[in-house]
Amino acid sequence: MEFIKLDKEQFKQLQDNFLNSNYCQTASWGDLKAITGWQSHYVGVIENNQFVCLALLISKHIFGNKSIFYAPRGFLTDYNNYEILAFFTKEIKKYIKKHHGIVLKIDPFVEYCQRNKDGVIVSSHNKNGLVNFLKRLGYHHNGFTIGYTKEIQYRWSFYLPIDKSISDIMLNMDKRCRRSLKKAQKYPLITKEVNSQNIKEFKKIMEHTCKRHNCFDRTISYYQKIKEVFNDKALLLIVYLDKEQYLTYFKEDKLYDKIKAETEKLIPLSAGVFIYDKYYMHYVYGGTYKEYMPFMAQYKLQFDMIKYAKTKKLPLYDFGGISGNFVLGSKDYGVYEFKRGFGGNVIEYIGEFDFVVNRLFYYIYYVTFNIYRNLKKIVVAIKR
Repeated sequence: MEFIKLDKEQFKQLQDNFLNSNYCQTASWGDLKAITGWQSHYVGVIENNQFVCLALLISKHIFGNKSIFYAPRGFLTDYNNYEILAFFTKEIKKYIKKHHGIVLKIDPFVEYCQRNKDGVIVSSHNKNGLVNFLKRLGYHHNGFTIGYTKEIQYRWSFYLPIDKSISDIMLNMDKRCRRSLKKAQKYPLITKEVNSQNIKEFKKIMEHTCKRHNCFDRTISYYQKIKEVFNDKALLLIVYLDKEQYLTYFKEDKLYDKIKAETEKLIPLSAGVFIYDKYYMHYVYGGTYKEYMPFMAQYKLQFDMIKYAKTKKLPLYDFGGISGNFVLGSKDYGVYEFKRGFGGNVIEYIGEFDFVVNRLFYYIYYVTFNIYRNLKKIVVAIKR
């Protein structure tokens, strides 16, 4: 086996040729992260004249000449081949040391065990063997976490197989979801792509939602960069209410007076960022004005994108992160309940790992990063 460094164009030619390929392991994702100060590295392993492992690594300077490294959603490889993993890890350690790195973080795009839509395990097979092997290689597993924790990527998600007819997809939805879609259909709702004219409307929805959930929002330039680097594989959308039509036909509606007081002809209700790759349509970011949730624009947005994903012949639709807590009434249960309503299954990933290269500087980084992160949370809470 041979470890090699690739250029960007070489990586782009290969990035979709692996079973666990995903949009986070693309040159486009590296280009996007550059806006926040990350540098891209493209590396791989060749065996018998074929690439058997590939990875986008991104690095960021933290202090002095020291950097942290991250492989978004892990490596593109067969995780059942421990020999390749061992060789790649050994070579990666040398590469990171050479570039003054202190740690490599990975969160592989690998399912830990199979679960149904209620979060119940439906197969006894799991990836404990892989987790234990990575530990033996020197990776520290950050745990089988539950909730929206400090991991870079969510550990739990909800996905829907869409390689079936729309009528079959609707049949598998719960009654509340079908009822909500029917309600959305009765209102004059319009879905539009985000452009330079309405990007500020999009940003306001995202800001409103992030404040409500006490989380960090992205900048306008970051959202614009998503569209720039992913091109037609990214969609930024807003669902609007047509004010004139609403006021004409819904005079008895509970929100009539509120809508009448609005100044826009098209009133923004809900928004989302979607990126698709070889297998999935991914719901990446989203938001809705709380006071306008009764219009069910958030349901229309998802259903519009499910139908769009089908036109691209994608087999899977990823609704994005959930907490992994399936107890009714638990924190953020509503997010899971909304996504589960469309049918589908919970997916639990194996989690995040740290491969420490320089223990002293890693400890300094770990302590200071946690202080910084906690201060940001306090600032966000104060601004609410």
